Amino acid sequence: MSQSPTHEQLYQAILDGESGDITSLVNQALQAGETPLGLIEGVLNPALKEVGDKFSNCDIYLPELILSAEAMQAAMDELGPHLATQKQNVKSSGRVVMATVQGDIHDIGKNIVCALLKANGFEVLDLGRDVSAATIVEKAQEYKADIIGLSALLSTTMPYCRDTVRLLEELKIRSQFHVFIGGGPANPTYAESIGAVYGGPHAEAAVQSMLTAMGGAQQ
Repeated sequence: MSQSPTHEQLYQAILDGESGDITSLVNQALQAGETPLGLIEGVLNPALKEVGDKFSNCDIYLPELILSAEAMQAAMDELGPHLATQKQNVKSSGRVVMATVQGDIHDIGKNIVCALLKANGFEVLDLGRDVSAATIVEKAQEYKADIIGLSALLSTTMPYCRDTVRLLEELKIRSQFHVFIGGGPANPTYAESIGAVYGGPHAEAAVQSMLTAMGGAQQ
């Protein structure tokens, strides 16, 4: 990472989860001649990676992770129009449809994963919470998604993850998508039993799993 004062402040703002100065810092960097892609690859992504490492090592906890994800999203929101205007050649990591499944209204974990996915170059369509299997499948087809990410915090809503996979199979389009599940009750055994992939125990792991999937064969 460059050692310019603005870079250091922006990096630290992501680490500290301080969204208040993000817009100003991003604009300062752009006015100094930085490119949006350069900021993303050279400052923002490394900062968020450090946050993810700290969370994995239990050096920080969920509230700090949420704040850092929100700060990252604020930076990406500010950079988005500049990326579009300058038409930079930003290679997409893939297209993801994310949803909290039917009957479940818990979405903090999903929201963090969405923010981290965007930070890692994914195009993300967030369908929100309490979303039916039919809607998830329909939107995934319309969006031409590579990945379907399903979140469920309640054990009583886990069967809706299975229903989504079954619907894909019934429509004979299962092979078109990687399907990941995550949330408190999710685990590798259950994921395998329904024909999906377990994203991992936390948001950073889920993103890394999806990045790996996009570099390999269809699940």
